[in-house]
Amino acid sequence: MAIGDELVGGFTLDTNSHWMAERLRLLGYPVKRVTQIRDKPDEIVDQIRLELDDTEITDVFVSGGLGPTPDDRTFAALAQALGKELVIWEDTRARIERRVQRMHSMGLLESPEVTEGNLRMARIPAGPAHVFKNRRGMAPGTVYEAHGKRIFVLPGVPLEMKGIFTEELEAQFLAGGAAATVRELRFTFAVEARFYPLMRELEVSFPDVSVGSYPNFETKELVIRCVGADPKRVEEALEVIRRRAPV
Repeated sequence: MAIGDELVGGFTLDTNSHWMAERLRLLGYPVKRVTQIRDKPDEIVDQIRLELDDTEITDVFVSGGLGPTPDDRTFAALAQALGKELVIWEDTRARIERRVQRMHSMGLLESPEVTEGNLRMARIPAGPAHVFKNRRGMAPGTVYEAHGKRIFVLPGVPLEMKGIFTEELEAQFLAGGAAATVRELRFTFAVEARFYPLMRELEVSFPDVSVGSYPNFETKELVIRCVGADPKRVEEALEVIRRRAPV
């Protein structure tokens, strides 16, 4: 779930969710849904509880709303959803202090003192399973465990989110996944509606393979994409489409 008024209002494109969904698929953790939420505490709490109640979900990924300003409310809402208190995480506070002092020495900040805004980023729900370092910013990434699920909370700044995900999160928490097999066929000037009977048939004969059609009006191509856990079954479905494609 991506949090931010700027996302829901259409001011900022949610590239984080797109990048994370692709990365998780490649790591063997397919995404069930992507949600955008405003910076409204009650709405964030409700959505977190909804995800925790979903028995099909094992991991929840949250990005955004961890910064130094009053509209950054993700940690406070998460604390409420999990029934935890907000606490100053000392390691994060110390890291923020070192970063502020370094930025001051470089002439990027007027004062070497940690401000209340800086300190807000070190105030997280008590009892995290893990706190990431974030080598590119001040806001920490965190992991919590609740209802048998893991909740990963990451900064909304794309550079910071991707850095934590690829450098810290993947190896420690997402190793060992099996990526789905993805195969595509491309047809030029094909009429998408003519594939309907064949795709309906494939839904019955290959229930373990997801078959979708995706027209590209710029290239005049129709992409038929097959996705499944078993490479052999994906290839079999693909062969049926090759033989019987209505083109």
